[in-house]
Amino acid sequence: MEIKLNKLDDLRKSGEKVAIFTIRNIKHTAEFSALLVTNFFILLLPLKFSLWAGRRLGSIAFHILKIRREVVIKNLRLAFPKKTNLEIFNIAETTYKNFAMSMIELLSFPKLRLRDFSKNIEFEGLECLEHSLNNKEGMVLIAGHFGSWELMGAVVRKKGYPINFLVGKQHNIYVDNLLNFYRKLKNVGIIPLKMALKSVIRALKKGEFVAMLSDQDAGRRDGVFVNFFNKPASTPKGPAVFALHTDVPIVMGFCIRQPSKIKHKIKFVAVDFKKSGNNEKDIELLTLKYTQILEGFIKKYPDHWFWFHKRWKTTVDNTENMY
Repeated sequence: MEIKLNKLDDLRKSGEKVAIFTIRNIKHTAEFSALLVTNFFILLLPLKFSLWAGRRLGSIAFHILKIRREVVIKNLRLAFPKKTNLEIFNIAETTYKNFAMSMIELLSFPKLRLRDFSKNIEFEGLECLEHSLNNKEGMVLIAGHFGSWELMGAVVRKKGYPINFLVGKQHNIYVDNLLNFYRKLKNVGIIPLKMALKSVIRALKKGEFVAMLSDQDAGRRDGVFVNFFNKPASTPKGPAVFALHTDVPIVMGFCIRQPSKIKHKIKFVAVDFKKSGNNEKDIELLTLKYTQILEGFIKKYPDHWFWFHKRWKTTVDNTENMY
């Protein structure tokens, strides 16, 4: 009887797993279908009109759908305690609009002729990239979820710099495949996160650039705690680990949307750092240094950053987080 009950229990659990997988697959298929329909109109319409529509969608997501609005407001209040509620509210709404426009630019990659679009891009600090390119040395290019970071990568590749994206896998495999296909359309190299160790080191030793996003919660295993807006935040230590291990420079890139909405200024900042010999301490100090640079840009352009993420989710002392 006990054996039969165990078999029944196993069958029940197996059935639950199949049901969960089926529901998830239906949900992902529906999401992807909606994305394809949206993408169709984005590719059909002029980019300026699509960006205008994106701003309207951003306002709807903020005011009506209220997607992650509570998280955004909490993050902004922590980062800018001296700002009024109205200021926080305005930054939050513009954040939704900017994010929507950035995603529209990514979904416009199939029709976006970067040769023609280059008139909308202004560069500052390109000498940081030129030095590494001329010396055939690799580079760790750190970006945050700041401005139109996907567009920045595509434009950098178009200018002839050998850039690869280190990318994590999206929960929705269909969306994940589409985004990677669009990146490859612009000849951007893709390094899956699960293959990071060997692939990143190989690319850096070949003199290529590897772009990494280093501004989200990294948990306890993969992160190091550094202050971010005066609060300890678990930060990915990968960029520091790779740069220190291969002795390549670290440069940060920021894509800043201009008042016209369609134009951008892309700014590169070299991260100066000298090894002390204490590898663990160097990882922490280097991570802190580029996090401080990111924080400076966020303070100047607060509506450009991805406030939707639960950035301070992992706490130092295992206490309950603010979310």
